Amino acid sequence: MAGAIRIIGIDPGLRRTGWGVVETLGNQLHFVASGTVRSDEKQSLAIRLCQLHDGLVSVIRDMAPMEAAVEATFVNKDAAATLKLGQARGIAMLVPALLALPIAEYAPNAVKKTVVGAGHAGKDQIRAMVTHLLPRSSFDSTDAADALAIAITHAHGRTFARLEARIVAELKDAP
Repeated sequence: MAGAIRIIGIDPGLRRTGWGVVETLGNQLHFVASGTVRSDEKQSLAIRLCQLHDGLVSVIRDMAPMEAAVEATFVNKDAAATLKLGQARGIAMLVPALLALPIAEYAPNAVKKTVVGAGHAGKDQIRAMVTHLLPRSSFDSTDAADALAIAITHAHGRTFARLEARIVAELKDAP
């Protein structure tokens, strides 16, 4: 699509990092691709982080997005799990940054609220709405569906920001 903006959404995780790519043009949203980068649980943490890095580099180079959106880390009761998730999220932030992509971050509840309409929606609701909003979409994991939801959230945020900027500009030009 000429003039379209290609966005990659990334749902970080140490075992599985989901990714989803959409294109947005005005208020139109189109599915491009999605998938999951997996790390080998038998390997050391450092090797697993390298696997995530290499996988995301490959996806971003193949998909050529113009912007990235990453889900913010939530803190749970298991400090060790939260730390590992934070490290995977660091990779999810680092890779697009190294490839000179602008990066936006979205809280899980903001993604759910944008896509489903409720900040505490379940995985099934997210999958259903992603399928509804992107009828041609397919995903190999809930992580990939979540990544598409993150990309959708960013696309909607971009549309709102453009509208807001246009209104501000018109108000400045008004007599």
